[in-house]
Amino acid sequence: AVLEGVAYSFADAKLALEQAGTPLPQAGIIGGGSKSRFWTRIFASVLNIPITRYHGSDKGPAFGAARLARLAVTGEAPEDVCTAPAVLETIVPEPRLVELYQRRIQAFRSLYQSLKPEFARAAQDRI
Repeated sequence: AVLEGVAYSFADAKLALEQAGTPLPQAGIIGGGSKSRFWTRIFASVLNIPITRYHGSDKGPAFGAARLARLAVTGEAPEDVCTAPAVLETIVPEPRLVELYQRRIQAFRSLYQSLKPEFARAAQDRI
């Protein structure tokens, strides 16, 4: 449920991009979660797009930050430092799961809207 909830949040982000005129026909996954083929399968089906896993992608965020620091310090050209990682595999959406998740996303969004005032109150209480 937690993995699906995170994927549903990304579905909302994808929807916001699309509504702003930026379609997302595919995506790559990095970070610790990218080690999980299972979670990537959930993302692909929830987002209904192919998701690419890369070799070493679990270290991607730290490696990206290191590359940015290198660019800032050395002044090297980005195309010399920021090379694309090797593709491990691309997971495509599974039609049966896409249909199932579409129904669940609607329930997630409805529940979130119902609970949104509670989140706001909790945030206010922390201030």
